[in-house]
Amino acid sequence: MADLLLDALPETVWEGRKINADFRPMVWLANQYLRGAAEKDPLGFTLGAFQRFYGEEIPAPQSADAFQSMLRFYAGGETATPEARRSTAAGSCDAVAFDYASDAPYIVAAFQQAYGIDLTCEKVHWWRFRALFLGLPEDTLMHKIMHWRTADLTAMSPEERRFYEERRELFALPQGLKGGAPCAVSVAEHDAAFLARFQQR
Repeated sequence: MADLLLDALPETVWEGRKINADFRPMVWLANQYLRGAAEKDPLGFTLGAFQRFYGEEIPAPQSADAFQSMLRFYAGGETATPEARRSTAAGSCDAVAFDYASDAPYIVAAFQQAYGIDLTCEKVHWWRFRALFLGLPEDTLMHKIMHWRTADLTAMSPEERRFYEERRELFALPQGLKGGAPCAVSVAEHDAAFLARFQQR
């Protein structure tokens, strides 16, 4: 992965093509994929992703390379590691920390509260967005929601467990998300699970 402190955030990828490096195309990509768009309409899904990310038509012979380049950008320059693929495939737990579409209001509120960034109107480079999301303070509701969804309840008292179960029900994610990626209990694991699913196709 690129060094956020030392390297300039990229505005071009693959063959020097200019891209829309804002977080919105990548969030759209994740939302569409997790809702089955890649299976329902593969061509429409790919064209929609390219239009948002590249802003231009990609010649059909180059589409595979363009798509892989887009996924590398999604991952901050990396692809999912073999370890991430194995842990995703193993699926030993059902905890899913967040979903960009379902949690959009909480994410917007958290960025405003923690960083003074209004995601409804400001542009934020995807890699910076990911770093800021990863570092959300514990006092933001979004951080609390992710904790409630993924905490291990086995050692909790009955009262604590009841509290967490109530919060999980209140902030439950939609059933049947394709990326209801087992064990995606952090932003990094969510991204690794997302990439691993593409590589399994």
